[in-house]
Amino acid sequence: MKLNKTQKVAAYIFGGLIALLLIAIISINLIVGNIIESKITNALNKHETKDYHIELRKVNANILTGNINLKDIKIHPDSSFLNRLKEGETEQSVAIELFIPTFRLAGIGLYKAITSKDININKILFKGADLKLIIGEKPKRSKEVNTKKEFNIDSIYMKGLDGISIGKIEFLKSKFEIYDLVKDQVIIKNTDLKFELRDFYLKELEGNNDYFSLHLENLECELLKEEFAVPGGNYYLNFDRFYFDLFDSILEIDNLTFKPTYKDKYKLAKKLKFTSEIYDISVKKIKISAFDIERMISDGVYLIDSIEIEGINLGILMDKRFPFNEDRKPKLPHQALKHMRIPLYINKIDIKNSKLIYQEKYEGSEELMTAIMGDLNVQVHFATSIKDSIRTRKSMTVNLQANFMEKTPLSVNFDFPLYHKADTFYFSGHLASAKMSEFNKAASPAIGVKFIKGDLKEITFSGSANDKYSKGEMTMLYANLEAEVDNKDPEKDKNKFLSWVANTIVHTSNPGSNNKLRTATMEFERVPYKGFGNFVWKTLQSGIVATVTPTGKKVRTMTEDQNSDSVKSKTEEKTSKKEARKKAKEEKKKDKN
Repeated sequence: MKLNKTQKVAAYIFGGLIALLLIAIISINLIVGNIIESKITNALNKHETKDYHIELRKVNANILTGNINLKDIKIHPDSSFLNRLKEGETEQSVAIELFIPTFRLAGIGLYKAITSKDININKILFKGADLKLIIGEKPKRSKEVNTKKEFNIDSIYMKGLDGISIGKIEFLKSKFEIYDLVKDQVIIKNTDLKFELRDFYLKELEGNNDYFSLHLENLECELLKEEFAVPGGNYYLNFDRFYFDLFDSILEIDNLTFKPTYKDKYKLAKKLKFTSEIYDISVKKIKISAFDIERMISDGVYLIDSIEIEGINLGILMDKRFPFNEDRKPKLPHQALKHMRIPLYINKIDIKNSKLIYQEKYEGSEELMTAIMGDLNVQVHFATSIKDSIRTRKSMTVNLQANFMEKTPLSVNFDFPLYHKADTFYFSGHLASAKMSEFNKAASPAIGVKFIKGDLKEITFSGSANDKYSKGEMTMLYANLEAEVDNKDPEKDKNKFLSWVANTIVHTSNPGSNNKLRTATMEFERVPYKGFGNFVWKTLQSGIVATVTPTGKKVRTMTEDQNSDSVKSKTEEKTSKKEARKKAKEEKKKDKN
């Protein structure tokens, strides 16, 4: 179709206007880009010090898309500063090294920013970022009085703005590393970090121009498919999903694993030189609920209502062909809690549908000692290191239920008083009926005894302990016990003789043929360089040995009916004493009034 003269003139004018508009946009874009580049470069140069060097290769801005791109930002500490950091001659003990190939501010509302000074950023992108935290020696010089104000998220000074809101901060294909400068080793490392922080903003304080509070109540963070090297290089940790929602106070971790870097665990045991726990852990889900983020940020106090852990598969291997580290002095659970530097309060911890496999390797034995806790469920209440909470005189309690060797129901209760200086704790438990042969995987490699037959009716026990010794009572009901020595000795006749001796000297039943019930004393002096689990097991073992051997210590021998009556009478006696004490207190109060 041919255009007439008027139409042609109109088309030329319209085309010219479009061209002028494009030229104007490109010119404005260049001018704005140069201004932004100059501002950013000057701001970075102002922050450069003798300790740090800052480099920036390129800045460009696009007013049409509202994007600002910074290319190849590099912040690195000076070599002399690192030398002083290593010797503890600086005022801080941490330095950073940062390289960002692409740093993008995307979707900035430039018009709103210019007209109302309210900045809205759709996304901040860090692509290929490489962040390294360098840990040096603790500062040797004494801290001088700091006259500068510390950073306060409720009072942030920013002149000339009305507010800032950020849709999300995204890290793609990034690296994160913590490096120990003194020991010259990597503490933790991740090589492909991907995560997002969503929904937070700065709001101007009423009546305080240029001062803002940082609002994090809608903050969300999500990491997917991450793997980290654990300090020491012996383990790696990974998870499928890490999710944090501040509005609902929820932190969730899905499919977490903590495994040795060695396929052959005995190579790791050899590297460790001492008999140490080698862990192999997988967890289906961890959920932390109702935590106080404000106290955490402002005071460094960790207040948590509940932690739910589902589907733990916990494997522990102890290679006992190596010596123990006798300099190691592990604390009891409540001792470790009370001596924590971090103020911590957890109302409850609930572990569900889990499994524990504990194994020991002995010199000269091909078979591993194996103890299994199947269908493991644990509840912990009142775990705290906060002194004000400890002063309430409440105890931390632990209740454990499991199927021992995946067949026999077991329940154990612990009471850990946190207030008492003596650090005495109390325990009790019950193991249900089973065939004695079901325990051979644990008994045969450990003590060289294999149960041929025998019926366990039940075991009940209770006692107390501190960090030095334990004591208590155990009643073990069983019948028709018969065992053989299974020490893999090539002299079979010798083994037969030892088996005959073993079956001759042990009590084959409890109650025995005279219907007398034996209740044994449990006693054990703790080995200070061994852990809590060993302490509890050795205490229980002392009760079992005292029950089945004639030389074992017994607190009393009586008929079953007498035993039942004795327990009742003791309970009634304790109840009456408590009632008497209560009445005495009430009478004293009346006298005072």
